[in-house]
Amino acid sequence: MNALRSLQGKTVSWILWGTLAGLVTGAVWANTQNAWERHLDRADYTGRQIYGALVNGAPMPSDVTATQIDAPPQGRGRVTEASILTGETEDWGGARLLVQVHDPQLAYTLNDLPPSSTPPERLGAMTRKMARLCGNPTLYARPDGRSWIKVTAPSVWSCESAPNDMRLPLGLAFILALVSLLTRSSEVTGRLGRLARIFSSSQGGGTTMLPLEGPSELNEIAEALNTSITREREALEKRAEALSAISHDLGTPAARLKLRTALIDDPTLRTKMEGDIDQMIAMVEGVLSFTRTELDAEPAQQISLTALVETIVDDYEDLGRRVSLGGVVTGQTETQHSLFGVTPGVGVLNEHPIVLREAQRVLVMARPLALQRAITNLVENALNYGRRATLRIESHAAEVSVLVEDAGGGAVSAAEMADLIAPFRRGANASRAAGNGLGLSIVQTVARQHNGSLSFEEGPEGLVARLTLRRE
Repeated sequence: MNALRSLQGKTVSWILWGTLAGLVTGAVWANTQNAWERHLDRADYTGRQIYGALVNGAPMPSDVTATQIDAPPQGRGRVTEASILTGETEDWGGARLLVQVHDPQLAYTLNDLPPSSTPPERLGAMTRKMARLCGNPTLYARPDGRSWIKVTAPSVWSCESAPNDMRLPLGLAFILALVSLLTRSSEVTGRLGRLARIFSSSQGGGTTMLPLEGPSELNEIAEALNTSITREREALEKRAEALSAISHDLGTPAARLKLRTALIDDPTLRTKMEGDIDQMIAMVEGVLSFTRTELDAEPAQQISLTALVETIVDDYEDLGRRVSLGGVVTGQTETQHSLFGVTPGVGVLNEHPIVLREAQRVLVMARPLALQRAITNLVENALNYGRRATLRIESHAAEVSVLVEDAGGGAVSAAEMADLIAPFRRGANASRAAGNGLGLSIVQTVARQHNGSLSFEEGPEGLVARLTLRRE
């Protein structure tokens, strides 16, 4: 049983089942094809014998009944007429054999019969076609200058005499078997993709453990990854506990240092020492905040990214800060059906994006508190080093980006900003604002928690920070 649950065992069984289905299908198909060829060859040979009996006076085949009549019936079913030259060539004006095929439902087109064949072969081709179409035909023939003869042969060309044609149902059964095998194999590959997505989410700070399902090899991979996730989270928790303890323990001596610093008579020295103490405490608290961001287990939920960005902008505007909303940038303003339901006005970006109406929203699966913290960090960065911040949203089918543009005037390039994402890295203009160099690191951590990224680019007025989130 364990062998059958393994991926190797399943692969071997799929190959065996596919091979067996192919062999059975091929064998039955070939047998049916041979049976039909024999049936049609018999009808062809019987037609040639009928020609000899009608034209040359040879005996009629035993399974054929010939009856002399005055004329074929009129107005019954469908009638197909043909004339077969019984002489050696048409130029010699040989005698003709008039033939009518009567069938209640089918019409037998005879214009595709081989023109260069002999008269017996032409009549044989006609009876072969009568047998192939599986109808209920009756043959009426009139040799040149003679009476009409009704020819019936239900055991030769009727539908009841035809062999069972298993090719169509067999082909459908083979296709269904093939689709079933492909579905089962795609389920396995789908589980691999699902494991990758869950593991990626867990690496970004999620708590979801990988499910143990499917083949044993996948379960072993899931167990190993679950162990890695558990160990990583335990290490993060220990780090957070240690930093929290350090932050707490530093509080008391820092307070004593501040009290003792207040006793220093030199105001310049006293101010510098107080600043150093505050900087030390801020650095510890910044590291603790960064670690808590990595450890954050906030559940993801569907939110309106537009509403979140508008709220952040409104809060800054209430404080009189130079923060503005540039709108939502997208492509065609038409209704699109996607995994997120019917979203009006969200389409594929084109070369000339437009700004949507304020009422339209961009929905994403995100962690709202972490995302708000990341966007706020980018806004603070833009205000501290670029004098103002303009926020925009770009909506794509698979991802959405929050753009924060400043008016820094090129003081720091996009390439230099990419190097400043690392913890405790600050640029040459860091003296403009207080900080510990962890703001962009926190933003990148939040981006990775959403399977996204943080990048920088040159804008028309200043530097643009692009926070990209996957919509899946």
